[in-house]
Amino acid sequence: MLAALESPRYAAAHRDLVDVLISLMMRVDDARIETTLRQLLLGAAAPPIRARIAQRIGLIKHATLSDAMLQAANDENGDVRFRALQGLANMEAKLSDAQKDTLGETARRLLRDAHADVRMEAMIQVENYVDRWIRQAEQFELQAEMAKAESLYTRALNHSPNSKQGNYRLGRFYLDSDRKEAGLDLLRRYGMLLDVPRLVRAPEVDGRLDELAWQESARVDSFFQYSHNHKAALPSETKTELYMGYTAEALFIGFIGHDDHPDSLVVKTREADGTIWWDDVIELFIDTNFDHQSYIHLGVNSIAVISDGWCVKAHEKDMSWNATGQAAAHVGENFWSVEYRLDFAQDHVLQPQADRVWGFNFVRTFRGSEYSQWVRTYHSGGHSPQDFGLLVFR
Repeated sequence: MLAALESPRYAAAHRDLVDVLISLMMRVDDARIETTLRQLLLGAAAPPIRARIAQRIGLIKHATLSDAMLQAANDENGDVRFRALQGLANMEAKLSDAQKDTLGETARRLLRDAHADVRMEAMIQVENYVDRWIRQAEQFELQAEMAKAESLYTRALNHSPNSKQGNYRLGRFYLDSDRKEAGLDLLRRYGMLLDVPRLVRAPEVDGRLDELAWQESARVDSFFQYSHNHKAALPSETKTELYMGYTAEALFIGFIGHDDHPDSLVVKTREADGTIWWDDVIELFIDTNFDHQSYIHLGVNSIAVISDGWCVKAHEKDMSWNATGQAAAHVGENFWSVEYRLDFAQDHVLQPQADRVWGFNFVRTFRGSEYSQWVRTYHSGGHSPQDFGLLVFR
């Protein structure tokens, strides 16, 4: 087998031979196996074989080849870099502190890699480091050791200056530490705060977003994928636009969901307050008290069916509460859209004064699969009021 792996004559079988050899390494104590795999991984084999070795080594978490895997993360081939970086993430618990430091710096450098999968994996790994420092900082906050907490937030952002999670937590730290303007400015700069303008005239709620009022509204077109598996804010694969404005009577929310096949929109629920969450749907999370605990949860699907309730806290919803408002939807040739009006002067929705802050998040579910968010959340799926973005009424 070792001879065959070094022979071009058996190139078509090299992938299968690698799989067998790695399986044998887990059962047979023969130094020649590891030596051969190391040589092949570090350039002796064709790129697809190097990538396969890196993938398989990562899956079995064979730590004695971790130094070779760290070298493979700098391979000239993008697929090899990706598989090595992914494999090292699986092996991280078995790495030495020095190797972990090397991996952290390698991931930071690969954030600018030309290979899309490498950049994605690097983002995930860099965010893992950020998340650890944030968790430590939050513990210091609970102990009222604010200087230590701020130091850790700063350390996280020194490691990853554009981290959504890092900038959000530091912005919230400023807000909670009576540095309101510094917190608002930081959240605004990184796209997690929306200044909502006062509209001259309310739009007609017909689902089409063709009135002048929407041109005067605040607009968002950056959305991020939610994942249970990591903390990175990866851009959504579906293009979404969100518009917001208000009058003395109501808050107006507009949505345009670009869609190459709107004839395939999922609509399973046609009754109000039904289970619409597996449809193509938008969700609004509105913390009108800005207490990071209670909030409105409201969904609208592509035929304007509404499901709403008042959440006392995450996932504890009073479905007997219904918002006073109006929704309309429209399906076009390559998009679908929704206009929603939320009336003020009702339970849990007092008319906001100028510069009033609400917690807010917006979610689009695409075909019951991709869950894209305006502000990436980290705790309880979308029901994570401690992670909501901010609305400031101007």
